[in-house]
Amino acid sequence: MHTFAQHGDTFDGLVWLGAYRSDRAAHPVRLVQFRLGNDLCRYLTNVRDPQQLPLDEVARLYARRWDIEMAFQLIKQHLGRSLWWSTKDSVIHQQLYAILIIAQIVQGLRLEIAARAGVDVFDVSLPLLVRYLPLFAAQGEDPVALFVERGRLAGFIRPSRRIVIHAPDPPLAYAISISERPIRRTPRYAERRCQRTKTN
Repeated sequence: MHTFAQHGDTFDGLVWLGAYRSDRAAHPVRLVQFRLGNDLCRYLTNVRDPQQLPLDEVARLYARRWDIEMAFQLIKQHLGRSLWWSTKDSVIHQQLYAILIIAQIVQGLRLEIAARAGVDVFDVSLPLLVRYLPLFAAQGEDPVALFVERGRLAGFIRPSRRIVIHAPDPPLAYAISISERPIRRTPRYAERRCQRTKTN
């Protein structure tokens, strides 16, 4: 529908989904494409403005889509709050708010340690931080300073196995203005694999 930028295998533009007249989407989506080595990477997003979400940020944002699961793992596994013990809603809410505050404090300390040590935040071991943070604090030590000073030697700070996402820099020449073509069309969905159920 509209090309924002194109250079070789790198493409950023708006496309319609649905190749046939009997199966087509109502709204266009943005297709971002680039080549990394032998792999051709393609992403679809409903953020149609490349100034709001540049090409290189699309890949990085997509790579972070499972980070919510890491937050659940921190709460349920590392902090040990997988069950809520009460029959009263108010008590469950208090437990929930308390564990979310504790999780935020732990993540804040992790960011502080990473910044002081000059490493990526994922290089700081979250399980070891949760385990040793209360012990150091109970001894009257500064946990952040200890992690920064002795972290590499003790294995608290180590190279992360997290996949690093590489994406090309956004093209310099962007054709932002979109012609006066409609950005909505009459949708038609074939529903070949859908089974309709009757409700009374």
